[in-house]
Amino acid sequence: MADLEIARAAVDLPPARIVPQRPAPGHRALTGGSGIVLFACMFLPAVKGCHEAVMPFEVPPFLPPYGYGLVFALIAVSRTPRGLWLGVVALRALGALMVVSSIVLALLAPPVAIVELIVGAVLLVTAGLTGATEPGIAATGVAVGVVSVLWFGCWSATPDALIGVYLSLAGSLGLLVGCAAWWREAVGRLRAAVPRAVPAAAHRQAPG
Repeated sequence: MADLEIARAAVDLPPARIVPQRPAPGHRALTGGSGIVLFACMFLPAVKGCHEAVMPFEVPPFLPPYGYGLVFALIAVSRTPRGLWLGVVALRALGALMVVSSIVLALLAPPVAIVELIVGAVLLVTAGLTGATEPGIAATGVAVGVVSVLWFGCWSATPDALIGVYLSLAGSLGLLVGCAAWWREAVGRLRAAVPRAVPAAAHRQAPG
């Protein structure tokens, strides 16, 4: 009975509250490169305006995807726990900023504000309000990638789309694929670590 209790305790491990490892090298290259491309698109012509092309940085409510691209690029190249934790803080700040900006945007474009509020709240919860795990950070990247692909995909289907929208769509797809691979690997590592804890705990209780 004592062995069973030890084994059960070893299986029911509490979730880690800081990111334990950084992404594997292959995932870092794809995630980081895609994030940089997405962020750089903030300064490229996005859509045709009345007299000249509109740059994303000129429209603050539309900046969050580019900010997330930069944050995930920095997380991908981070090599210290402190750097990863700062990335987590930045993700939470971006989610909170989207929620706040949606309230202001509601005065100008209520339908867009509602969408931004929902997306910001989802991303804020996905990133974690208190603790942070590696799969949770990767899942946030997946969510950002999905939303960004849908957003830029819709814009790219319009006749007003310019080079910035098409490159943003490519960067979003890369971010989605990179973070999805990262999430799968991180979850696999956690699952592989649990069975090893069971026999180790039982062995420590064996007589002799």
